[in-house]
Amino acid sequence: MPRCWRLGGLVELERLRMRTWAHSLGYRGHILTKSRRYSTTYGALREERAEYRRDDVEPTDSPDVITESNWRYVGSGYTPGESDIAVGIAEDHAMSSQLAREAREEGWLA
Repeated sequence: MPRCWRLGGLVELERLRMRTWAHSLGYRGHILTKSRRYSTTYGALREERAEYRRDDVEPTDSPDVITESNWRYVGSGYTPGESDIAVGIAEDHAMSSQLAREAREEGWLA
């Protein structure tokens, strides 16, 4: 895919729209053209799914069933482990910036 992506960026090959189809490289056919001999049919899949749903009985009539319908916001952000990693990255970035600044001041970097 990377090669197709690079070629698709060339002006002379723009008309081929290679980047549009790069995701489908290596796939030799359409989803609906699969062989019935080696696979199942969509009709059989639909029938199996319908049969499964017919047998599916929701247990809402039972007094033993508890339905939780109240949602609450628990939070967002880093886990404690992720927080430690983020702090380490921030410290590394600050140190790199400081070293680069000092190198420029001393004439090591342009």
